[in-house]
Order: sequence, then C-alpha cells, then structure tokens
Amino acid sequence: MKYSGLYFIPNQTSQSADASNTASGLISSLETHFHTFTRSSPWTLTYRLFRDQQPKSDPSDAPAPYAHTYQHFLTHTSLSQVRAFIHVAPPTGTGSVTAIPSSQSDAQASLVRNQFAALWSPRQTLSVQNGATYTGGLFTVEIGEVRALREAQGSGFSSPGVVVCISTVAGQEDGGAAPDSAANGDAEQTDLEFIQATIRELWGKIREGHDLRKAEVREVLMAPRAENKREVEDATVRMWCEVLRLRG
Repeated sequence: MKYSGLYFIPNQTSQSADASNTASGLISSLETHFHTFTRSSPWTLTYRLFRDQQPKSDPSDAPAPYAHTYQHFLTHTSLSQVRAFIHVAPPTGTGSVTAIPSSQSDAQASLVRNQFAALWSPRQTLSVQNGATYTGGLFTVEIGEVRALREAQGSGFSSPGVVVCISTVAGQEDGGAAPDSAANGDAEQTDLEFIQATIRELWGKIREGHDLRKAEVREVLMAPRAENKREVEDATVRMWCEVLRLRG
C-alpha cells in the first residue's frame, strides 16, 4: 500500500520570490543527492477551507468555549485527475471523506460559500501550480510552492510556504492475506516504523544544506490504519487537509 509523509515549510516573508527560492533549492538538493530519480509530470492542487459558524447564544450567558467543525475541499491531480474530495472534520474523530467529480468542485464550494453562509464561513483558498514530481525506486517526491488567494483585497496572492510530500510502498497490496495474529501485527508495526524512519531520512537528505530551523517545519505522517485502496486514499486526503489548514 502507498504510505506518505508530508512536510510544510512556512515562508518567513510571504513573498512569492522567497517561497520559490525555497522550492527551487529543495529541488536542486533532491537532484544532487538522488541522481537516479527522474522528473515526471507536474501536479496541481486547489484547496478551500470552511469553518462552521458558532451558534448564537444569549448575550447574558457567560462565553463558553466552542470547538469548530471544518469542511475541506481538495483537488489534487496526483490523487485523481477526475475527482475532488470533501473532508468534513469534526472536533473529535476522523470525520468523513467524500469524492465528487472535480468539474463540480468550484460549484459545490460556491454553493457552501453563498447559500450556506449562515452555517459555514470561508477561511482560506490555497493552490499549487506546476508542482515538481520525482520518482526513484519505490519513492515518489512532490515539491510545490503554496499560494494563498488574498480574497479580502479582492485579488493577488501571498506565498505561505512550500510543501514536500514523500510517498513509498508499505505492507501488502490489495488482495493480500489479512493479518490474523499478534505476530503479524507486530511485524506490520515494525514495518511501519521502518517506513516512517526511511521517509524522515530521505527528507533529511533533501533539506541538507538549507537552514530551515527558523521555519518550524511541520511534519504530518499518514494515519497507519489504512488497509485498502479506499482507506489509503481517504487517509492521504486527511493528511493533506491537516497540513493545508493554516488558519483556525
């Protein structure tokens, strides 16, 4: 099964040139350390975040803490060329992931924004254009500059950072025998820990020579519970949504 780790490197200035330089530097480092990796088709991403509106309360009542639910819209060409994903994330639990035709994603997001404004408020719109993809052995690495639409100003964008996704193969493919013993479970846990360590090691090589200490790089690894293709896809969507939710 496919297993991924995702890294977000925040841009210290929000200037596009600085984020582009970071992305270019990481690509150059990848090409330097991994000569056998080959560049393949670019990828694109569009992400929209909505947050539920807090119910109105009696002004005389004392303010009470409120845990929000989030609705994520994700279109990612590496996940699917024809589908978009909607992830509803409640305060607790994993929430749900639903796939819709990608051609309907803009209309669906517009519906939530305009017709359900009393229930959902827009928080951010992000995109990645012409992201770089490299493959080598069992690994695929994606690097892209994240751009945020400045909706309040009506136009333009800022560059909040760069994303690096490292994917590889872990465990059995669909159709393999399901684990039925504690020994198999221990072996899978050991395998997962090894895969995670390998992803971190590859990321360490890519970032080598780049002073990212002040950037507070964020790491999110895919949830380990996925056992079939659909669950892997859902876990990948949740991972991307968790990293791309830059605002509360």
